[in-house]
Amino acid sequence: MSAQVSPLSSPRQTALSPSTQDDNQTPHLLSLKVMRLSRPMLATGQPVYYETSSYPPLVEGLESLNISDLTASHPIELPNELQIRDFGLSQLLKLPSSFGNIYLGETFSTLVSINNEGNASVQQVSVKVELQTSSQRFSLSDGNHPRLDDTLAVTVSHEIKELGVHILVCTVQYVTEDNRRRHFRKFYKFQVSNPLAVKTKVNNMIDGRVFLEAQLQNVSAGPMFLERMKFEASEHFSFQDMNTIVGTDELVFGHHFIHPQDVRQYLYMLTPRDPQNDRIARTTNALGKLDIVWRSAMGDLGRLQTSQLTRKAPMLDDVEVQPFWLQKGQPADVVLETPFQLGIRVRNHSSQNMKLVLSAVKTKMGSVLLSGLSTRNLGEVAANQSTETQLEFFPLTPGLQRVGGLRVVDLLTGYTKDIDHLCDMYVRTAL
Repeated sequence: MSAQVSPLSSPRQTALSPSTQDDNQTPHLLSLKVMRLSRPMLATGQPVYYETSSYPPLVEGLESLNISDLTASHPIELPNELQIRDFGLSQLLKLPSSFGNIYLGETFSTLVSINNEGNASVQQVSVKVELQTSSQRFSLSDGNHPRLDDTLAVTVSHEIKELGVHILVCTVQYVTEDNRRRHFRKFYKFQVSNPLAVKTKVNNMIDGRVFLEAQLQNVSAGPMFLERMKFEASEHFSFQDMNTIVGTDELVFGHHFIHPQDVRQYLYMLTPRDPQNDRIARTTNALGKLDIVWRSAMGDLGRLQTSQLTRKAPMLDDVEVQPFWLQKGQPADVVLETPFQLGIRVRNHSSQNMKLVLSAVKTKMGSVLLSGLSTRNLGEVAANQSTETQLEFFPLTPGLQRVGGLRVVDLLTGYTKDIDHLCDMYVRTAL
């Protein structure tokens, strides 16, 4: 198929070279043409810029040239001085001169035209249109017509959901005036390309949150208007869209246009849906899907939904230790040589009960030391449950300091976990 049809004008076609199967008899009375339906484009031109204060005869000549040229853009009454011709575009629409590109997610539409080339009518005309992919075969149209005197047009559409080679199969059967049954079949092959390239990067946090970076690149031949970029989290996560300006619904990108080869990076923060029972969310590799809807320069709609975005699930230790600031809603404030308290949450991720003891390893502590008792009994912690305690630390050095040097031991199984790096705290000098 190498012909185009605009919805606003009559069909326009170029030479076709389909593969053909027929009944090997005399030439057929019917001919078949296939033309892709596509929107017209704005004609492009090479505008000549000039000032009205230039040499008058030259200005008059250029203006008369513009008047006689159908593709020239004539002045339009606008509230500003910007004209469409300043972009090299005309006000004239033109039909594409080639078959063009077909992208995954777009709707492929075509006009199948059967024309009676003989002087006599034919009877019992059957037209079947199918689309063959590498894995499936779709029936787009299957109609019967009792009589054909001149021309029959069939329009078919199909949403493209597979990459690679597609073959449009057109089968025509009919009966001639002398009651002979004839048939022929033609094949039209075309390639479907990917309009978007999606890459992901995953950052797993110690508290179970996941930061998902999605990189979207326009690999098509034309610009896109992203009508929708929606993330659908898997059932184990809730998520927050991090791509808008805080306090508004405005995108950080400023607009929805993405030009060929341009790249955008989207950020989403995923949180376990059930914080009290987040083992599945922490160990699953399925994060969610992206649902993308766009329009081409002339408004053609396309839609893609990615496969499940995955990650390499992190290994989950039997015991997890997390710090938290005791004064909720207040920023952490640590003063040099002034004791401060830090909350410690210990969670049992194993399938068995544990009897835990928290102790300090002073040789692994830095300049933030544990004050008070060096060993603390946390008691029995059931499977997938947690317990909390408070520890007091004493900072010896100002600046950003490491807090660590702790050890958790299960008295029942002997399991031991060393926490060399619990968190970082900024220690300021006293005012």
